[in-house]
Amino acid sequence: MSGHSVSLKCPEVAVFFDLATESSRGVLRGFLRYIRLNQPWNVNFVSKTESDVAPSSLKNWEGDGILAHVPDRETFLEILSKRCPVVLLARKNDHHILYEPAKGESVSDPENLIDLSEFDLPYRPVFIRCDNTAVGRMAADFFCEKGYHRFAYIRYPKKMRWCDKRSQAFEEALSEKGFELSRFSLPTNDDGNWFTQRDQMQDWLDKLPKPVAVLAANDFIGRQVLEVCQRAEIPVPYDVSVLGVDNDLLVCEMSYPSLSSIDIDWDRAGFLAAESLHRQMNGREASQEHYGPLRVVGRSSTEFFAASDPLVVRVMELIRINRGDNNLRVSDILRSIPISERRVQERFKSVVGHSIKEEVKRVRMNNICELIRETDISFAEISGSFGFENANHLGQFFKKEFGITMGDYRKKYRYKNEK
Repeated sequence: MSGHSVSLKCPEVAVFFDLATESSRGVLRGFLRYIRLNQPWNVNFVSKTESDVAPSSLKNWEGDGILAHVPDRETFLEILSKRCPVVLLARKNDHHILYEPAKGESVSDPENLIDLSEFDLPYRPVFIRCDNTAVGRMAADFFCEKGYHRFAYIRYPKKMRWCDKRSQAFEEALSEKGFELSRFSLPTNDDGNWFTQRDQMQDWLDKLPKPVAVLAANDFIGRQVLEVCQRAEIPVPYDVSVLGVDNDLLVCEMSYPSLSSIDIDWDRAGFLAAESLHRQMNGREASQEHYGPLRVVGRSSTEFFAASDPLVVRVMELIRINRGDNNLRVSDILRSIPISERRVQERFKSVVGHSIKEEVKRVRMNNICELIRETDISFAEISGSFGFENANHLGQFFKKEFGITMGDYRKKYRYKNEK
């Protein structure tokens, strides 16, 4: 009678990662989920930040498999020298790569930078890549549904395949709908001086016909676009609507206004990486895999409506800046506008479709819903922040407005996000 085979050894895996970004932590959560569903692994974090990354970190390591973001050519060669199963995630921000590719080769992808046929490897590295075509098309669909007719894309200054794929897919999807795309790339001849780059981006944005929908290559560039717009006093999202990619919560929420972004399935990326590594460590073949975008997380940078009236845009900006606070009165808003209250109210309602008071309430409730939905901030803190007497006062107002308690609302979206 044959019994179940019992493993006598816990596999030792090296994770060569930068943990400074939300995307990396998301990948590792998916990696951990796979491990929990299967056998335990002894995971060694060879590097925790980019500044620690060095080939010497691997020299004395002997183990069964490696998961890595590859920061440079030398480290990649050191990883290959271990002659063990390797899974590589193409980085989203490899603009600083130090590879030395052959003439005519792209610098965007480690697989293209080293001729693997030159190495006598028992295992061919497996690459887990983002479906950047799906990212570009999702952005196009999102903006078109909002009624935009002018579009732009801002890329990294250096040529990278993932960036070009997003741009190409964005343009193709727009072309199918009869629209054209403008492009801007940060200059590369100024040693990365952001102040010089900022002026050039501002010149470009100033010249774009408005309103325009801008897709940024990722959240960091999206934040830069918002900074330039604020500096140039370009109203966002009324003249320029900005969408990033990666949904890095800290970057998006600390931008002003908050940055809308395409959420990427980092959990799936990590799960696929662990599954591929497990297959190789057990002597089975593993295929190249892809993960993709999940959804657009809408924030203030894309909350668009078609308003050509500068007075209406001014009122909307004042409401947004003050978050629709419960203590914000219409008279406070109109005090800074040198036109009669009646005339402002008429112009506002003719464009927006409802009164300034109703818009204050709408913005306030949108902000409250976002804090309940996206954070763990207590209801008492939220109520105080928006000028309510206490959490019970806000709770009564919230239930009357939406027919659901704040607690049930938070649970509903927490469950949806965890599925």
